[in-house]
Amino acid sequence: MPYPNGTSRTSFLQQFRDLIQDMEECEDRELKDSLRLEDTKIRVPVPALPLQILLGGEDGHRLNLYPEAKFNTHGRMQRTGDYLLFDPMQYFSGLSGFLRLTDGEAVTLGRDNPVQRQLLQYPKMVDGQHLRLKLSPKGLALKNKSATLGACVAPLTSEDLIGRMVSWRLKKFERLAEILGGPIEQPSKTEAQDLIERVVSLMESEPYRVPNESGRVSGLLALPDGPRPIFVGDLHAHIDNLLVILTQNGFLEAIEDGSAALILMGDAVHSDVDGEEDRMDTSMLMMDLVFRLKLRFPERVFYLRGNHDSFTEDVSKAGVPQGLMWEKALRDKRGAKYLHAMERLYDRLPYVAVSKRYLACHAGAPSTAPSASALADIRENPKLAYELTHVRMRRGSSPSGYARGDVARMRKTLGLDPDIPLVVGHTPLSDDDTCWWDAGGIPNHHVVFGANSRWIGVITSIGKQLLPLRYPVEPLLEIYNRFVRTGRFVDPPERRASETVTST
Repeated sequence: MPYPNGTSRTSFLQQFRDLIQDMEECEDRELKDSLRLEDTKIRVPVPALPLQILLGGEDGHRLNLYPEAKFNTHGRMQRTGDYLLFDPMQYFSGLSGFLRLTDGEAVTLGRDNPVQRQLLQYPKMVDGQHLRLKLSPKGLALKNKSATLGACVAPLTSEDLIGRMVSWRLKKFERLAEILGGPIEQPSKTEAQDLIERVVSLMESEPYRVPNESGRVSGLLALPDGPRPIFVGDLHAHIDNLLVILTQNGFLEAIEDGSAALILMGDAVHSDVDGEEDRMDTSMLMMDLVFRLKLRFPERVFYLRGNHDSFTEDVSKAGVPQGLMWEKALRDKRGAKYLHAMERLYDRLPYVAVSKRYLACHAGAPSTAPSASALADIRENPKLAYELTHVRMRRGSSPSGYARGDVARMRKTLGLDPDIPLVVGHTPLSDDDTCWWDAGGIPNHHVVFGANSRWIGVITSIGKQLLPLRYPVEPLLEIYNRFVRTGRFVDPPERRASETVTST
């Protein structure tokens, strides 16, 4: 199960009941053992069950606090030690936001925080500073800060609610398996050739390409404003990271129903793991997965060209000539015809995606003003193509990169408002994160990187704003393939969804 065993649950509930014996309960009779928070700080044990928190009176804004769980190498789910706080009406039914509460961290819930307003969709009844939470080994401390409507907290004891997070996640695997129609494994040469040829053919007339005078495939995507973008940065053959995104939140459902578009920021190939830079099998599997998604959702999945989407000798990492090794591996394992098809695919990839709500490219803003016509006819502008895939943000160690003025000029020449977000990949700013906001001190300039070994982050729209969301990486390729082949996540099979999670 997703929480400690029955004995631990009983102990938690007893301690909670002992705590509220002499305190006022909430009037909401749907919540058993509810606790109305007064002015004094209350500390409950570290939650062994999910909690419901009510902000703003008996008809207030409901939030759930669930222990975060992730798959381990055996296919079981276990607690990470963190907790997720979210609106259950949104979280389990669509693409939504959440807050993560970690050990030793304190957070004050309220409308004064603009990010929280977007992530949790606070109504007006929530005060500017409403409730303070702090998690520690001693327990969860709660302090009501609302002078008017207050807050209530109660354990969720229903078996359906206890196992809801797990069963919700497992259903996403079932749907992904239906969409992909089989395991993620090396296909035969014939199957691989057929797959890439169908994608190359599709890219000849990819939806939303801006036409150009030369008649060649355009380098510019003008995407509709309606669908929410889901930006995923450089994956570098980390298939597990992409599978996390496809089985978290409401991402897959939103791509399916057309309310979101998945925008992969290039560089899906070439491992960046120390000692594995020369391994190309995982890069092949990654591109096969991207191709299958593109064919299934041609108007909702897009792949922008990055600097590693190439066979040139200057593509290297840790002294390994990855571009050349990629070329050799494709020729050796899939044949010269497949290699030629990949070259044709590279020549047809878009470089920039734009809408009235965002602008995106792999690397960064070029040093020259990139008109829409120049981007559309990108094959006639090799310098522009190079800058969009190679240039890095100007920093102390890279004074020749792009800067704030280049970003502003790119927005202006494309007819965009000056505060439209530019989302790029290519340049992770540290080794321990995956999204960087207002990177380099440039307002509305965000970096997303998808190859972190611990976290995978996305940038997407919650409400009307782009915001980052981050998830723990899980060993999902093996788990997904086991499920597709056997119908089981673990061996032997678990008894039921609500019992597939163990505590750490």
